[in-house]
Amino acid sequence: MKTSNLYSSLFSLGLSISLVLFSSSCKGQKETEINKYGKFLSEIHQRGQFNGNVLVVENGKIAFQGAYGLSNTDPADSLNLHSVFRLGSVSKQFTAMAIMILKEEGKLKYDQDLSDFIPELPYKNINIRHLLNHTSGLPDYTRLMAENWKPELEEDDPERFISGNEDIIKMLAEKKPEIYFRPGEQWQYSNTGYVLLASVVSRASGLPFEQFLKEYIFKPIAMNSTVVYDYVPGKDPSMPLRVYGYRKELSGELVPNDCHFLNPAQGDGGIYSTLGDMYKWDQALYTDKLVPQSTLQEAFTPGKLNDGSNTNYGFGWFIPNTASGKKVVDHTGGWVGFVTYIYRETEENNCIVILTNNSSSYFGGAMFPLRNILDGKPYTIPKLQISEAIGQSVLNEGIDKAKEEYRRLKSEFPDDYIFRENQLDRLGDQLLQMNKPEEAVEILRLNVEEYPGSARALNGYGDGLLSVGDTLTALQKYKKALTIDSSLTGLKEKINTIEEHFAGKEK
Repeated sequence: MKTSNLYSSLFSLGLSISLVLFSSSCKGQKETEINKYGKFLSEIHQRGQFNGNVLVVENGKIAFQGAYGLSNTDPADSLNLHSVFRLGSVSKQFTAMAIMILKEEGKLKYDQDLSDFIPELPYKNINIRHLLNHTSGLPDYTRLMAENWKPELEEDDPERFISGNEDIIKMLAEKKPEIYFRPGEQWQYSNTGYVLLASVVSRASGLPFEQFLKEYIFKPIAMNSTVVYDYVPGKDPSMPLRVYGYRKELSGELVPNDCHFLNPAQGDGGIYSTLGDMYKWDQALYTDKLVPQSTLQEAFTPGKLNDGSNTNYGFGWFIPNTASGKKVVDHTGGWVGFVTYIYRETEENNCIVILTNNSSSYFGGAMFPLRNILDGKPYTIPKLQISEAIGQSVLNEGIDKAKEEYRRLKSEFPDDYIFRENQLDRLGDQLLQMNKPEEAVEILRLNVEEYPGSARALNGYGDGLLSVGDTLTALQKYKKALTIDSSLTGLKEKINTIEEHFAGKEK
């Protein structure tokens, strides 16, 4: 398969640099630990499936840490063990800790109404516990802001940036979007809830959220490289080890993917940290340094709904059921270029921290094998994405050769690549974004041929047809998709829009 010269040079240099860092960073680690974790991570990095930093803790001690790849799109800037990553939703556990500290100080109660702290909001009977457990029913602020906050500007335009949480609160107060369900009736993950919790921290304590976390969490456990970051687009001299998100284009080019107008929001994300600081955080949770263990245990206890049934979420932590019966708490994070993960086996004092910065859809292919290695179980190397392989062929050799290559790889290497309808659907969407509608239509047609019973494939094919002006055939594909899956997002709206268009022309 051909690849662009740019990607090849970036990858080769990034790999060579990361291996040097890996070698130096592993001094003092047991050879067996280096082998079992480093062997796996080196292999998936060489395959282009991982770019980031990893920490593994066994029995309370650092068993492994390594840095792999680039800190931004510049091939001269490699990651190291002190690189500072955006945590995304892994930040929520720090917000929850701030609430627990305030509860210990008597400045709030878990069952206290949100309106006691943010009275300008139109929502009643929502309490702090609802926000912590994701049972508030509050609408999604990200969609609300995208539709109403300077929508004429691009999402990465600095002129569109919000100033902070108060802008979100004002928008909720002004637009008054309805809640999804009565508080406590259901569980639904809510970024809005944690943004509001950060504002509760500020109003209850009288300190800016970032200052509260610094004084009450970061400083007491010496998380000296961790901050609630006041986001600055581009290079920031005050934070020289900051990592920048990026993505790999279909052509192989690496492009920045770090800037978003909601970056200044706090509580649901916004924290930047390092492997070393996350180790300090993990270990502090076994002590009383921040709050008593009796208080902390509620964070690791599933929340309850009004009917008494359990959720799988505590205060800032998921609490999954495990086949082994181990007590586990974990959380993923994802935001514009970054995907992160913390996994803790609390009775064994084991932990995994994964910090990545390249929007990798291979993330699960690193996460699950690392957990298996930690637990002494066999693991598999993640499969390659057929969308990437065929995408290169489309650009370098043309659509006909690409389709031939797809069929050859599926026939000869069925176990080496991911063959699912979402792969070709993604490739078709990428080609549409690159203004290559004819090639996109061919790929999306191939997807329907491969998966004729897939509503997603039909929907994607309809989008492709619409892009080349074949509105009538697109409508047919949309309607067929609707008969297969009537819940597919946006499908009914597209059908109605097209039918209204045709009805208008007939008048």
